[in-house]
Amino acid sequence: MNKTVIIYKTKYNTTKKYAGWLAIKIDADLYELSDIRNSDLKNYENIIFGGCIENGRIKGIDFIKENYEKIKDKNVIVFYVGLGLYNMEEIIKLNFMPKYRYKWIKCFELLGDFDYEKLNFMDKMKVIYGSERMNSSVFDFRKKVVNSKKDNLDDILNFINFKKLKK
Repeated sequence: MNKTVIIYKTKYNTTKKYAGWLAIKIDADLYELSDIRNSDLKNYENIIFGGCIENGRIKGIDFIKENYEKIKDKNVIVFYVGLGLYNMEEIIKLNFMPKYRYKWIKCFELLGDFDYEKLNFMDKMKVIYGSERMNSSVFDFRKKVVNSKKDNLDDILNFINFKKLKK
C-alpha cells in the first residue's frame, strides 16, 4: 500500500485538479473527502489535505481536526485553493485554533480559478453583494480568471522532497 494519501474537498473543481496533479507527481493515493473513512488514515504515514477557501475557511478542514489523535504523529500537509485574498496568518487563525495544537501541520496556498458563470446562485450573490474581501469594488467578477497550473505545486513538491516523505 502507498504511504501517502491526498484527500480533497472541492467546490468548483480547481482543488480536485491540483490534488490529481499532485497525486500523479508523487504517486499518492487520491480520495475525495466523502470517499475516505477515518479508519483508513492508519494506513498512511503522509497525509495531504486540499480544500478550497470560502470566507477564509478551508472547506473540509474539520476532517483533519476531528482526526487529530489519529494523525498527530504523521506528516501532514494542507493546501488550500483561493484567490490570494487572505494571508497565511489569517488562514491559520480562522482554521487552526488553538495554533499550538496544529503547529506541526505545514500549509500551502495555491491560486485558484474564478468563473462567475459557473457559480451557484448563493455564491453569485456573495460576489455581487460582497463576501468579506471579494466584492465588485475590488474584483472584476465579469472576467474569468485562470490561475491553476502545475508549476504552482513547486513549493509543495520542494517541501516533500526536502522532508523526504516515506514512500
